[in-house]
Amino acid sequence: MQGSEADALRTPVSASYARALVRAFGKTRGERDELLKGTGVEQQLLDQPGAHMPVSALVILAANITRLHGELWPLSAAAVWSTSLQGALDVATRTAPTIEDALSTGARFGSTRAPFIRNRLRRTARTIQIEISPAVPMEGALWRAVALAVSLNVHAVYVQLLEDSIDQARLQFPWPPPAGAEQLVQHYSCAVTFNAAAFSFEVPKELCARPSPFADPELHAKAIEALEAIEKPRSDSAALARMVESLIAARLPHRLGEEDAARLVGTSRRTLVRRLAEAGCAFRPLLDGVLRERARTMLAAGTQSRDEMAAALGYTDATSFSRACRRWFGEKNVRGEQIK
Repeated sequence: MQGSEADALRTPVSASYARALVRAFGKTRGERDELLKGTGVEQQLLDQPGAHMPVSALVILAANITRLHGELWPLSAAAVWSTSLQGALDVATRTAPTIEDALSTGARFGSTRAPFIRNRLRRTARTIQIEISPAVPMEGALWRAVALAVSLNVHAVYVQLLEDSIDQARLQFPWPPPAGAEQLVQHYSCAVTFNAAAFSFEVPKELCARPSPFADPELHAKAIEALEAIEKPRSDSAALARMVESLIAARLPHRLGEEDAARLVGTSRRTLVRRLAEAGCAFRPLLDGVLRERARTMLAAGTQSRDEMAAALGYTDATSFSRACRRWFGEKNVRGEQIK
């Protein structure tokens, strides 16, 4: 595996994609367990707002769904390719000054929100295209399924930007029509072709000069700023620290160790230690911080006994928990009346 692909597999990605997938295809506990098999991710992590997970875990989840439901599964999971799931990327694309600016924004920041793909802006004599390829290894059926989900999201954005001219745009897939292609094509208002040179979305140049119907310079600038902020921590390893915190919290009352954390993010213990150091932190303080904030929440709620709180945080006894609270919060009542 190339180094860039290995790095991409370790890249943190929002757990919102996985949350939507599990909700769509995991109606029972057994189904959810089957979907999450091999990912190293538990339901507790998906239930945490703002949680992150490695791209490798999301790819395994998508592979499990493809194995169980076939490569046309995105047609049954509208929430996964809805524009609302794209956050700042959707806002930045919609509010761009022109259609060309929208395409440029999508090409630049598409992999910021979805690091499992790469985007490339291409200009021909007649069109401007976003060419999309996998950033990590995916076997044929899995990539076709992921590409279908991506194409549905792209279409959902541009059917509103191009309005009644959407039929002049084109989605191109570099494989033969799948079984059930008639059902697939019904989901698009633009032209759809198969056996193309690459997976791409193209818009005629004469349409690209059009102003976006949602153009908003101030909102666009703020959304771009938010996307750039996502890119920055990804480059300096701070996002990895947040992902490790999410994994620690999701595993409680089990105490996640460095070796297990490294395995879950797809790296070695030595590399994990180094990358956390690059972010200005270490594993033990991250663990301590998660325990402290969880204890603060439980103490403030005042609904659990000292023994119950100790067990929930993985302490062997209430005395150890009380000792930790004194270290964190000073000489305060273990019930937390003074804890802010």
